[in-house]
Amino acid sequence: MITLITDFGDSEYVGALKGVIYSICPEAKVVDITNNIKKFDIRHAAFVVHTTTGYFPKGAVHCVVVDPGVGTGRRSVIVKTGNYTYIGPDNGVFTFIKNIRKVYEITVPSKSKTFHGRDVFCKIAARIECGAEAERFGNETQDVKRLDITESNMEMGIITGEIICTDYFGNVITNIRADLIDKRKKIKYNDVLQVKINTARYTVRFIESYGFAEKGELICLVGSAGYLELAVNQGNAEKALNVRGGEKVEIEA
Repeated sequence: MITLITDFGDSEYVGALKGVIYSICPEAKVVDITNNIKKFDIRHAAFVVHTTTGYFPKGAVHCVVVDPGVGTGRRSVIVKTGNYTYIGPDNGVFTFIKNIRKVYEITVPSKSKTFHGRDVFCKIAARIECGAEAERFGNETQDVKRLDITESNMEMGIITGEIICTDYFGNVITNIRADLIDKRKKIKYNDVLQVKINTARYTVRFIESYGFAEKGELICLVGSAGYLELAVNQGNAEKALNVRGGEKVEIEA
């Protein structure tokens, strides 16, 4: 099984990726995890890799093509874990992958300077799916590039973190995990929280799920991936808060 995570939307470029895969490995099963990563948004891609690829069967090959630096000196890599193979640009999209066993820097040349997804990543994915070993396509190297994301923590009752990214619905996803909320035992459902994003301050309710909010209400909750997020019920928190990713966040009951 080969999966695709791209920012290509409904364009013809997705078809080109699949054509390459099927021409090399016709028996492959190709699954679109999403082609709607926000354009050029490496943080969003990294979060989607982190929160979706683990649901696939062992042995799946995950091909990630979110590559604003294509054609430059950025590396291309194959990442091997105990369960999966990941292929894509070494630009931070693999930030959250753990238990890496081996990393190979890809040495296969590309026909095009602007479409390594078609000419390199998907060709390699198809050949690995059909039985080739990863070391055929590159030289072993050390680790992968990881985004500089400040670890969340709690001091003096204030939880701090940063915004990882925003999702398809405009929900603003932080790197504050649910266990930090659990540690701050004074925070209960329906409590009002003070949220600071950079220098802006907001007063929001902490609730269990979107449906407990009024339509258009700015809220705070733990999302399905286990991270604290800010959302607008049936609206768009990204636009309401004017954020994209990387902003510092403070939460106080």
